[in-house]
Amino acid sequence: MTWAWRLLEEDCTGCGICADVCLYGAIEHSSEQPYPLGIEGPCTGCMACVEECPFDAVVVT
Repeated sequence: MTWAWRLLEEDCTGCGICADVCLYGAIEHSSEQPYPLGIEGPCTGCMACVEECPFDAVVVT
């Protein structure tokens, strides 16, 4: 099964918590980027990013 990470930019503040909690490197964020970016492939569907996002801005399908 393939998992897909998606960011709801209208709800995202760019805090980067999702990238901090991702153990698989599926989300990248730096101070130069306004929003985190999903990296193709490594998402395992663990949902840590969804659970930790205080703004409900992350969706994993």
